[in-house]
Amino acid sequence: MSKEAVKVILWEENQKDFLKKFYDLQFIPRIGEEIYLKKENWIVTRIEHDLEVSEINVYMELKKKDKQHKGTKGSSQWLEQMHQNDGL
Repeated sequence: MSKEAVKVILWEENQKDFLKKFYDLQFIPRIGEEIYLKKENWIVTRIEHDLEVSEINVYMELKKKDKQHKGTKGSSQWLEQMHQNDGL
């Protein structure tokens, strides 16, 4: 008995063209899971199984990058402390 290869297609949400195709992946990503692809972090938003053609469509969105970085966080805490001491 031969097993037909399952095609996994990664799509950018609301786009017409796919990002990547895979055949017989060992693991299928889950909704909410992060994927690193094309030097970007993506979040899986939905998954559709098409049993008629042995296909799994995985839809993803680019993960929004945090606007704060380490230097900003420390300086904002410092500013908060300075304003609290103003009332003394």
